[in-house]
Amino acid sequence: MNAPTAVAEAQAKPGFFVRHPWLFVFFAFALLCTAWAALIVVAIKQGPQVIEASAK
Repeated sequence: MNAPTAVAEAQAKPGFFVRHPWLFVFFAFALLCTAWAALIVVAIKQGPQVIEASAK
């Protein structure tokens, strides 16, 4: 194997995420679910006070 062939083979191999683009979708979905979960937890903890209405 000569040097130009080795360089061409090294440049021909794309990165891991380029070879598996569905992982971007998975990580984006996981990030979205995490963000929604965090918003729901904050909304539950910072909810309004309960005011009881008295019936007359």
